[in-house]
Amino acid sequence: MNFEPKLYRLSNGIPVILDNMDIETATVNVAFDTGARDERPNEYGITHFCEHVFCLGSKRFFTKKERRDFLENHGGIRNAATGLTNITFSGRIIAENLNVLLNVIADMLHNALFDCEQIDLERGVVIDELHRNMDKPGREFYNFIMKNTYNSFVPNGLLVLGNEENIKSFTPKQLKEYISNHLSARNCVIVISGRILDTDAVIKHLDNLFSFLPNKEVVKDTSKVYTPFIGNNKVNSNNVKLNILWPVLCKDTYENRYKNKCISVFDSFFRRELMEILRNQNGLVYGVDNSSCGYPHDEIFGIGTEVSVENIERLMALIAKTAYRIYNENPITQQEIDKMFNVGRLGDADFLESSTYRCDQLSFFYRFYGRVYDFNENIKQKKAVNSEDVIKYTRGYFDGDMSIITQGSDFNCDLKQIWQDNFK
Repeated sequence: MNFEPKLYRLSNGIPVILDNMDIETATVNVAFDTGARDERPNEYGITHFCEHVFCLGSKRFFTKKERRDFLENHGGIRNAATGLTNITFSGRIIAENLNVLLNVIADMLHNALFDCEQIDLERGVVIDELHRNMDKPGREFYNFIMKNTYNSFVPNGLLVLGNEENIKSFTPKQLKEYISNHLSARNCVIVISGRILDTDAVIKHLDNLFSFLPNKEVVKDTSKVYTPFIGNNKVNSNNVKLNILWPVLCKDTYENRYKNKCISVFDSFFRRELMEILRNQNGLVYGVDNSSCGYPHDEIFGIGTEVSVENIERLMALIAKTAYRIYNENPITQQEIDKMFNVGRLGDADFLESSTYRCDQLSFFYRFYGRVYDFNENIKQKKAVNSEDVIKYTRGYFDGDMSIITQGSDFNCDLKQIWQDNFK
């Protein structure tokens, strides 16, 4: 399947990426490069709350149900999401009705009612979402990591979702002011992947629909920086969750993409070896995953797993010994790299065949690098990875300031000392 997305710009500067596909549907992604990262303490949760309010009534559709029924009658669905660094409005529809979906998303953003009664009802929904996520051990662990490594946390709440006190306090005026300050043509990107019947007509239509967005600078909060941390978030559980994290070895810039592909091969091989040692040879864990957190261009990365309390010391020793062996013996052969590449072709095929995957990647890549994602160049770089370059670009992998973060019952051992004793 072809992948030849084209970049256009609307009159107010909004970049539009059109990715034509030989399918019967079209997927739309309207993303803004702002999120929970940019909120002040009295605003924690406001971006996510604004997402919900945008999805309420508008001048055209007074209720969410009216909008949903209208879209479904035209073969479409829509969604929205908020993260640390983005707020995104998306949808999918039968290709012949693409303008219907574009009209709906633009109407949500431009003509939201900010009706006090609807907003008050939605507070309960957002508070319930907060409570549900606060009850999830995985979400609690993530927030514990972010609090202690980036000093990024919401008292009595969660990152992105905020806290109950703030959610109850947001007024329509405050929401409108926040939107005015954080949504702009300069931090927006629009992507359409799927069947696009008339490119010129779509661009002209978008130019009219999104002309309301001002072309003004939006300030990002870039103050969050990594601080290494070792500690346990004590909770009653059968297993101890373990994350071992380091600063990324090579900054994630456009120019460093090939280097980071080489490092990713090392990451993958490291996890595969850990699975063999920890699970297949010693029966200690169910799985080993990659783990990362932080903010764009300043992330920490490593591994995550979990084990029973009585086995945490043994687990840490085996991880350290395996890391040392891989790092110093350099057992990653070209055959191993080729095997990983061939398995990765399944994911590449999934990407090419899915308008949703393509749309999301194009949006992320442009927000992150300011460029259109080139699938063919990406494949070319992955094919070029060789064992010599993997060794070359992973020197110093384990030298950065390490964090060892756990969640579970207390245990009586020094994990950092165990690492030091066995990483040799």
